Amino acid sequence: MKKIALYILLSFSSFLVQAQYAAFVNSGKIRYERNVNTFAAMNIFLRETKQVPEDQIPTFMQKYRSTSPQFWKDSFDLFFNNSYSLYQPVNPDIDFSKTFAIPVAYKNQVYSNFEQAEVTTVKQAFEKSFFVKDSLKKIKWKLTDETREIAGYQCHRANALFFDSIYVVAFYTDEILARGGPESFNGLPGMILGLAIPHQHITIFATSVTGFDTAPDKWKLPVQGKNIVTNNKDFNAVTSKMLKDFNLTSAWVQFFMDL
Repeated sequence: MKKIALYILLSFSSFLVQAQYAAFVNSGKIRYERNVNTFAAMNIFLRETKQVPEDQIPTFMQKYRSTSPQFWKDSFDLFFNNSYSLYQPVNPDIDFSKTFAIPVAYKNQVYSNFEQAEVTTVKQAFEKSFFVKDSLKKIKWKLTDETREIAGYQCHRANALFFDSIYVVAFYTDEILARGGPESFNGLPGMILGLAIPHQHITIFATSVTGFDTAPDKWKLPVQGKNIVTNNKDFNAVTSKMLKDFNLTSAWVQFFMDL
């Protein structure tokens, strides 16, 4: 009886050690899936750009729904440790959705330096590629008591407003201590595994987390190359003009570029 009790005690202790070891991840890779609900977003885009007369939008959307996929889906990997992260498309030859036809910021490469509070992003806008260097986003998050499980991790909900009007919902886990997330979202007490922008009909959620030793010297970092060097303010000014030249001025598109 004593042997059985001892065996159970040792097994339980081993389980606790393994659970404790598995609970916290300091470095590794997170796979995310980005979904854009084009049925909803296209309706917003058409009204903002006036590409189709207002009274013809219902007919256009009816045809669009019958010929196009509802969701524009892409996968991204985030390599991270407590000091740095690199977010990039799983498929380096990723292309924009031909049916949704928004050829901007669809394949961002984002390198975040949490120690220096800096971020470097390679962004595509039509036929041009930009090398955007700036400080990390300063986001005023409001923490809540709501929780949900994402990719096997218990996550806590936080809310924020962008540009004083765009509502953003994030789910972060304090079991991954790096304070980053998809794109350039950051600033929560742990890694962001889920992100939803309801009005924009965009979600970015983790599908898997793999813990392993990783460091920037092992990553293929974004390089300046022939890309146009700029900062966020100037990038937004240039791309706003580009959108105007193509008659595509849209708050939806502008926000998508600012992710």
